[in-house]
Amino acid sequence: MSPDADGWHALAHEALLDHVNRGDARHALQLLLAALARRLNGPCVLRAEQADGALRWQIEATPGLSGEQVAAKATAMLPLSRLGQHVGCLRLPGNAEALAVPLQPVRECAAALLLNDAGGQGTTRANYVQMIRRALEGGGTFVWEWDIDSDVLSDIDEGLQQLGYDARDTGRTQEDWNRLIHPEDAAGNHEAYLRHARGEIEQYEHSYRIRASDGSWRWYQERGRIVEWHDDGRPRRMVGTQTDITEIRAQQQAALQAAARLERLAMHVPGVLYQFELDAQLVPRFPYMSERAPALLGIDPARAARDAAELMDRIHPEDREAVAASIVESAHRLSEWAWEFRLQQGAEPLRWVRASSSPMRRPGGGTVWHGYMQDVTELRRLEQAQRDKAAAEAANRAKTEFLSRMSHELRTPLNAVLGFSQLLEIDRVDSLSDGQRRRVKLIRESGEHLLRMIGDLLDLTRIESGSLQVQIDAVPMRALAEEAVEMLRPQAEAAQLRLALQLQGPPLNAQADRTRLRQVLLNLISNAIKYNRPGGRVDLDIAPAPPIDGRAALAITVRDTGVGIAEDDLPHLFEPFNRLSQARSGIEGTGIGLSVTRALVTLMQGQIQVQSRRGEGSTFCVRLPQA
Repeated sequence: MSPDADGWHALAHEALLDHVNRGDARHALQLLLAALARRLNGPCVLRAEQADGALRWQIEATPGLSGEQVAAKATAMLPLSRLGQHVGCLRLPGNAEALAVPLQPVRECAAALLLNDAGGQGTTRANYVQMIRRALEGGGTFVWEWDIDSDVLSDIDEGLQQLGYDARDTGRTQEDWNRLIHPEDAAGNHEAYLRHARGEIEQYEHSYRIRASDGSWRWYQERGRIVEWHDDGRPRRMVGTQTDITEIRAQQQAALQAAARLERLAMHVPGVLYQFELDAQLVPRFPYMSERAPALLGIDPARAARDAAELMDRIHPEDREAVAASIVESAHRLSEWAWEFRLQQGAEPLRWVRASSSPMRRPGGGTVWHGYMQDVTELRRLEQAQRDKAAAEAANRAKTEFLSRMSHELRTPLNAVLGFSQLLEIDRVDSLSDGQRRRVKLIRESGEHLLRMIGDLLDLTRIESGSLQVQIDAVPMRALAEEAVEMLRPQAEAAQLRLALQLQGPPLNAQADRTRLRQVLLNLISNAIKYNRPGGRVDLDIAPAPPIDGRAALAITVRDTGVGIAEDDLPHLFEPFNRLSQARSGIEGTGIGLSVTRALVTLMQGQIQVQSRRGEGSTFCVRLPQA
């Protein structure tokens, strides 16, 4: 209800400056009381009393009210005393306890003026200037008088002391004071004085920064009035007040920053704050909707304030009846209302809106809700995506578990088939014919192929479930590479291929799991042999490589001169069970090996890359940290 502390100081300064100018305390008090009535928006009464409490005179600022109405509204009684002497009282609208502290500058001013009025017209100028000073000094304010001809500021010592200066060191002229004003504020301060001197404004008023003795900048509020002029119209003498408003400015700045933060936050609130009303005749309306209502709901808040039918018409027909029934139920029970419904805006896609609010009954009938609406379309989609993801993960877990179980179940009979086929091949008692031996060999080779496929499948299920562990050690690459080459050399020779190993630089050790790295080499080399052409070659190179995450690395490169891979197939090369164009080549395979290979390289903190062109062969490069 009341203005800030600076505002109350301003009222007191106006009255005191009027007194200085006119020398009429009662006129100044009349101005003060009228300003109080405007600020407090109610009747104000000022009583001037004798020492024994007898009424001397009374002023009332009571716009159009009777005595009884004034007594009913002016309920706060604030006594006024000065220099230990009771001089009167103020009656104001409001609570006396709440008004006592903020109105202290006004009370000090009124008491000083009442005491001066009691002294009669014979009171000297020195007396009332002293009373003005005492009335204001408690609020960080001091009075000054400026002799414009001599540039001397009298009564400036208090102001200098507030700033930590000694007047003997700084001087007492206006020029001395101006040197303390912040350079950015000096011109504006002088212009405010000139506007008053030219008669453009009734009194001079300006806020500026001034340097204290400790080097800090303080904020001062200065007010003044020219009270004496030369015959030729030049100003001769000026009086005024100065108040340290540093703390007030800091509070105002903090309040402005807080308000700005709240405003920025409100602008980014995605939904709509609203007040919804259902009157006794069940007519719906929105007395208030925040500024995002048109964007979210597609309605004009002004029209919605008269009738909410437009919004109800935008609700999807399948949801409309349930929404209306839930509102009536909330009004009947005065229960919290929360609902989700679909909203249609022209040709735009349907949007989901979530609304929630709290109802309260109006004294004259009807119900009002205060609440919040937000667009939850994306949230709904996200929830659906999460449900889909959970279902996919459950299906994937079931698939992984099924594959794992089936792989284990298949290995037992398959091992029996392989065992018996091997026994038939080496049986010397019941020797097989050449035709039977060829058929048994086909059985054994097919079984071995199936066993490798089951092994890859088991590895894939362990990798997907996160149960496959690797044991990282220093692995000498020469020995491992030579072992892999020798194992696959018969296969290369049978395919009429040249298989070569090349080691570059000093002996290299990989930081890897030996068994799994051997599996990687065998997979890559066997693929290079399988998808090659007669007379081609397969090269295995091992050399130092650029660092991986700052660590020394080595590169294992497998090059072939085979059929190559189509450019469109490269992004899908490592997908499990995807053989791409090779599915129609007649070459045996499952599409699991490369996906397992990449997963194993990743588990060993490595990287795998491929370069290939159709008809020109392929190059696979595995980079691993060096031990």
